[in-house]
Amino acid sequence: MKKEEYNILFNVEDNYWWYVGLRGLIISFIDGINKKGNNLKILDAGCGTGKTLDECRAYNIYGIDFSGEAIKYCELRGLNKLVRGSICKLPFKKDSFDVVISLDVLYHKNVADDLETLKELCRVMHKGGRLLLNLPAYDFLRSRHDEAVHTKRRYNVKGLKWKLEEAGFEIEKITYRNTILFPIAVTKRIIEKIIPVNTDSVESDLKPLPCLINKLFTNLLFLENKLIVLGMNLPFGLSVFCLARKKG
Repeated sequence: MKKEEYNILFNVEDNYWWYVGLRGLIISFIDGINKKGNNLKILDAGCGTGKTLDECRAYNIYGIDFSGEAIKYCELRGLNKLVRGSICKLPFKKDSFDVVISLDVLYHKNVADDLETLKELCRVMHKGGRLLLNLPAYDFLRSRHDEAVHTKRRYNVKGLKWKLEEAGFEIEKITYRNTILFPIAVTKRIIEKIIPVNTDSVESDLKPLPCLINKLFTNLLFLENKLIVLGMNLPFGLSVFCLARKKG
């Protein structure tokens, strides 16, 4: 991700609909995993500027990110269980974590082999531990945003399921999400491909929205979250979401 994108992310992710909705879904599943009230040890693999870490302080949570810029922003939040490093070669012993979170990271160009990286995430988890993944969906949605955030690959349910099983996981939940807003996003992508753009000024889609629109989008994601938590699998969407268990 471009250096300036970290500053944008840090300034908007507390309230931006995309991140608020995703964090809400992640926390719902973590709370469900933690029914017995255990002090879960969690790793946020590719923690970015740290808002997910911040909202999971009730747990024993660690963050790792390849970017020194991201780590600086995490420290601004008062976070301290931080490691600068690559999720492709994690500096942790095997069987270290109960839960691993990785939100929109495996797609990145710095992840040379996503299957081997999934195996590495599996290595640091306890047997029966859970992996929570969110990744961008469908290669046809590739856009200028992908250039700005250095996207190497996008995913579909079938392909991700295969890779997770090859890496040593069994699927507990896999679904698309951001389904209601999918038609709007597809229309936007089509317009972007029709209208020429100066590649020197490529930027991500991460820009503040008017308060009412941001609130509407957030509420739509909360509705989807409830459906997903209740067991529904959505047929298409902007992201692929998965809960997987380490075999054994």
